[in-house]
Amino acid sequence: MQLSERACEILDVFRVSHRKPGARMMVGTLEAHHGMGPAVSAAISELAEREYVVTPDAQTIELTERGFDVLQRGNYRQSG
Repeated sequence: MQLSERACEILDVFRVSHRKPGARMMVGTLEAHHGMGPAVSAAISELAEREYVVTPDAQTIELTERGFDVLQRGNYRQSG
């Protein structure tokens, strides 16, 4: 199943600026780049369901080992 465009954009932010497992990002940072609203929340939920990120609290997302592996393979924008 293919990731939504917004979920891919979030992974792109991790790929560019947070290149290691366990890297954390504030939800506010994502909202500054991609706008506020339910689309960002839905994309975070989508990534969490696939275990690419975890949400230690309501304002933080953290890249998991699985998410890091996906970034390293670079195939998250392809259907799967």
